[in-house]
Amino acid sequence: MGFYAAGLNSSHRYEGLVDYIALNYKSTAEVGIGHFPDIAFALLAKGVKVFATDVLPFHYDGLKVVVDDITCPNISTYKEIDLIYSLRPSPEMVPYMVRLAGILSSDLIVKPLSSEYPGGQLTHSGKTTFFIWEYS
Repeated sequence: MGFYAAGLNSSHRYEGLVDYIALNYKSTAEVGIGHFPDIAFALLAKGVKVFATDVLPFHYDGLKVVVDDITCPNISTYKEIDLIYSLRPSPEMVPYMVRLAGILSSDLIVKPLSSEYPGGQLTHSGKTTFFIWEYS
């Protein structure tokens, strides 16, 4: 199955991330889905449970999107997930995601927009580079 947004031609940049998540996690939450649901749909296609959050209400057929603010998250929204992930979040969002992952004992993966996030381990999978904080 191809990526959701036709014509983006970004699958090669994220294929390693999708494969890594599908191999290692069963239930995930994407923080800050915005206008890019491709990874969530690719994970769903691989049998991973996924829901997404954003501060704005987005609707994508076949994907549960919850309005939530990572700076003051509704903890119960994230129950029973083993991974929080985010694609190209603003650097100021990362500490809030790190905190939430620690509270939940869930891992956190950040596909960076910038090149460094303190405390995360830089990881390579296929052609994709991302940071991971492991709490599980």
